[in-house]
Amino acid sequence: MKTLKTTLLVIIILMAVTMAWAQNGTPQVVGISQLQITGSGIRDFVIINGDGYIRTDFPNHLSKINLTTRQTQWVKNLTSDLGTSTGMVKTPDGNICYSDGANIMKLSTQGDTLWTRNLSIYGSSFSLSQNSQIFLTCYSMSSNLVLLDYSNGNLINYWAILTGGLTSSGNHNAHAGIDSTFYCFDTTPAGSLYNTEVKMSKIKIINNVAETVWCLQVDDLMEANGIVSNNIIYLHARQVNPWVNGLVYKLVDQGTDYQIESIIDVVGPDSVGFAGNMVINNNQLLLPVSIRLGDDPNGEDGYSGAIMSYDSQSNLLWRISQNIMPFCLTQAVATDSNKIYGISCCQQTYGGPRTFWLTELSTTVATDDPVAPIATINLTCYPNPFRGSTSVKFNQIDNSPTTVSIYNTRGQLIRTLVNSQKLSPGEHTVAWDGKTNSGQLTAAGVYFYKMTSGRFSATRKMIMMK
Repeated sequence: MKTLKTTLLVIIILMAVTMAWAQNGTPQVVGISQLQITGSGIRDFVIINGDGYIRTDFPNHLSKINLTTRQTQWVKNLTSDLGTSTGMVKTPDGNICYSDGANIMKLSTQGDTLWTRNLSIYGSSFSLSQNSQIFLTCYSMSSNLVLLDYSNGNLINYWAILTGGLTSSGNHNAHAGIDSTFYCFDTTPAGSLYNTEVKMSKIKIINNVAETVWCLQVDDLMEANGIVSNNIIYLHARQVNPWVNGLVYKLVDQGTDYQIESIIDVVGPDSVGFAGNMVINNNQLLLPVSIRLGDDPNGEDGYSGAIMSYDSQSNLLWRISQNIMPFCLTQAVATDSNKIYGISCCQQTYGGPRTFWLTELSTTVATDDPVAPIATINLTCYPNPFRGSTSVKFNQIDNSPTTVSIYNTRGQLIRTLVNSQKLSPGEHTVAWDGKTNSGQLTAAGVYFYKMTSGRFSATRKMIMMK
């Protein structure tokens, strides 16, 4: 009877999600099923040859799951919780490297340990990146960058990154670029209000010395996490004031400097939510998202999960809700061939037993896809750059409530120009006089204007001059 109820629940969820999204050009939901794993949450999720490798916290386990049968193949106990960003990657030869405290290990897909390297002299906890096909990038919470040989775990080189943080300051990770370049993401105890900030640094190795080329620093954010694709860098962090909300910064590396192209507020203004690991798939950014419901600061009103996709212009392409239970936190996504998988940690009641659910999406979409959001919304402003005031112009495509807002580079809401209004289809223009919601004149600098209407969302940059 219990199995039948669970099956019916999954069918109802699957039908609801499929009906809501199948005709909007999004991936098709293939199935939702419970995984036989335990823990307080998902840290990492990697797919190799149709098998999923999942890392959970408390208890700290690494599990291999057959994604076709959903059966657990083996479970490996870990001695330490991760304590930082991504700690498990796929190696170029199709195996797994993961961090267990200060120990970096290479594991075969059968669960056999191939080598172990202790890096305790460089830090107590490491994140890993496989951007390079030649070496494994290891970055400690004390901001030491260590390179290891994939084949045998031998030390290639290491550097202390001076722009990094301290051991106690939270998430750190690094990605290898080209020509001895690295991108380092750090959480440091140096914020203006809450003693927390995030840094994103471009590091160049010159004559075996780590030199900082440029550095983005944003106060009052925490849990820095990043991903790099060519010269595009995404930095995800969580606000600490006034909301614990997730922001994604998109930066373009311009050589000796950087440019912030957009800031994505993953669940919108006046909402509380955060994203898990980021994945780039076919030039799209995939995010697993957890959204707090209601007003209770502890989350006792529930959580709603979601899998979101953004295009290269930071427009929201699609969103698939994961309302499997009243408390549902979507924590990880991974891709394999033409499929996308998401894992959610769910509870029936606040503080109740945690269960983990796998959602399988096929990237085969319906044939009646709408016009791409960037062409449909046509969000612009003129003049830009501007002095005094500028006009934001956009197309309203349906009768969905529309919001147009202005944000600063810290992701803080500055002004709401249109607040959940139902507008007639067609072109609309709204002016911004450079003032905040309270009527204060803002300082010169970079700002972002965002338009959200139904499932469509777009963000653009504007520059106010003195």
